[in-house]
Amino acid sequence: MSKKIREMYKKAGVPAPDGKGIHTEKFHRMAIGIKKSNPGYSMERAYRIAMGQLGRDKAVKKSHWR
Repeated sequence: MSKKIREMYKKAGVPAPDGKGIHTEKFHRMAIGIKKSNPGYSMERAYRIAMGQLGRDKAVKKSHWR
């Protein structure tokens, strides 16, 4: 995961995930926004919602598509 994405999580006060960095910045921005507007949601739920709204093409970097 890039430093820029880690900073986005730190600035939002949300714990950054441990990952390989396969998701786009747009995906992470959306997930953070969902979590902040719905504090009762888990991050897992926020990730699922963000993935559903963006779809694979915009949520996952092209180099990680199979």
